[in-house]
Amino acid sequence: MRRPSWCCLMGCVVVLTAGMAMAGPPEAPKVSTFAPAKDLAGQVDYFLGRLEGSVENAEEYADSKENIVKDANTLIVIALALGLHDEDNAYKSSAPAMIKACQTLAATRDFDSAKAAVEAVKKASTSKAGGAEALQWDKKEASLKALMEAVPTINTKLKRYTKGSRLKKKAKDTAGYTAVLAAIAQASFAHPGDTKYPERTDDWYKECQIMRDAAAEVNAGIRAADAKATKKAMKKLAESCETCHAIFKPEQVGKQTTEED
Repeated sequence: MRRPSWCCLMGCVVVLTAGMAMAGPPEAPKVSTFAPAKDLAGQVDYFLGRLEGSVENAEEYADSKENIVKDANTLIVIALALGLHDEDNAYKSSAPAMIKACQTLAATRDFDSAKAAVEAVKKASTSKAGGAEALQWDKKEASLKALMEAVPTINTKLKRYTKGSRLKKKAKDTAGYTAVLAAIAQASFAHPGDTKYPERTDDWYKECQIMRDAAAEVNAGIRAADAKATKKAMKKLAESCETCHAIFKPEQVGKQTTEED
């Protein structure tokens, strides 16, 4: 049986049963333990570039609507992680403004609005308004559905560029990809009620942690240029997909999905 190429932590969005009790997520560790600030910061420029390209003209926008939603939500999580980071970084003061601007962008439905919203995101990225102290992992800032749809593209590139000589040549890029995957996993702790089985809260938290920690291990392997450690951690990341699918989306088990950039 071939493993799915992406780690889906999400079933379909459901409405919580009235009166259902749900324990809160475990306390988040320091962000530096799973997503180095320098790796996340590098991804800000990458996603800003993708968003700019998506609204270059009306034709490009028409082909990129779905990517805009995924990229905007991914950038929300990156900004959240940088705002909460225990390491100094250039985006700590701008994180709240970036999150708000990206949320507006994700909600746009036409070219003119999207183009203006992308400009607002760029402007927000240089904001010094502050307010990061009010950010928290427990608050839903991004769409879980959009984040899970973004994961295949990120994971496909990660798999492609951690093989052979590319492990060293593409280290800066792949370290960034792992940091984003880890941040997505951490942000997903806030979303057990958005899964197909909201009553399985403990399983959800467990799978989020496994994905986050596996992505962090891949990051460490890449940074050490250790092919053996990277391969081992990539296997853990892939196995977390299978387990999560088996629990939250069993119909996906055994299916091979390939997403291109």
